[in-house]
Amino acid sequence: MKAMTKKLPDVFSTHTAAQFCRVTPMTIIRWIKEGRIRAYKTPGGHRRIMRPDLEDFCRRAEIPVEAQAEVDTERNRRVLIIANERNVLEGIFDALVDDEGGDDASFEVEKANNSFDAGRLLVSFRPDIIFLDLDLPGVDPLRVARGIRTDPAIPSARLIGIKPQRGEVISEEFDAYLSRPLLRQDIRQITGPLPKLDLP
Repeated sequence: MKAMTKKLPDVFSTHTAAQFCRVTPMTIIRWIKEGRIRAYKTPGGHRRIMRPDLEDFCRRAEIPVEAQAEVDTERNRRVLIIANERNVLEGIFDALVDDEGGDDASFEVEKANNSFDAGRLLVSFRPDIIFLDLDLPGVDPLRVARGIRTDPAIPSARLIGIKPQRGEVISEEFDAYLSRPLLRQDIRQITGPLPKLDLP
């Protein structure tokens, strides 16, 4: 069961904004497209709404803000895709996010196509799930995998290798593998619920 809190977030996703306004996420997306709600997109393609902009819209639309005191602020699972092939990026992204709105209640997605950006995002984004293309030019997948496993900031990250075809396991550092062509159901299955850890 997701935790609820009285404290409102400073930035809303389309799903938390929908909860705040007591409408569906698609209604929020339509209002954004119509220009009624000011919003921006993250590099991962997710729509985000600043709290003052949402409150301003609610006042103009005569939606009682006081009545919307509780919003689910449990954070989404963070997914980092380290790959440069368009079909890999789009295949994973399409499997994780809402086809209509480019947003999802469960995942936030970022991508990197080189070792420098991957290292930067591992530190700043702290992903829960990492997809690593084993054929990415200029990247040593075993070195990256070992670096992830020894990083104290992401001790429980799930590491998934993307292989060119079905075959032998590359390293035990990886939690699982996906083979090309990537299948939507395989991606959804492999990104299922994360285990709860008792951390200090």
